Amino acid sequence: MKTSEKFALNQWLSDYPVDMDYQGIIDLLCNTVWLGAGSEITPWILVENHTGDQIAQFIEDTKNAFEGVTT
Repeated sequence: MKTSEKFALNQWLSDYPVDMDYQGIIDLLCNTVWLGAGSEITPWILVENHTGDQIAQFIEDTKNAFEGVTT
């Protein structure tokens, strides 16, 4: 996993499957009915009431911003 991907995931998620790649996590967020607490992925409390699609977009935006600043 790229540094920018790990950084972005850690900004918005408190837990996610460590054996899953970045795109797999994004896909899971986008293609699953968001169950919130008790699911495979745990968002930080700040965004726990957002949809999986919204959280995935936050993560993507953070990754892109990180890459823009560090390249």
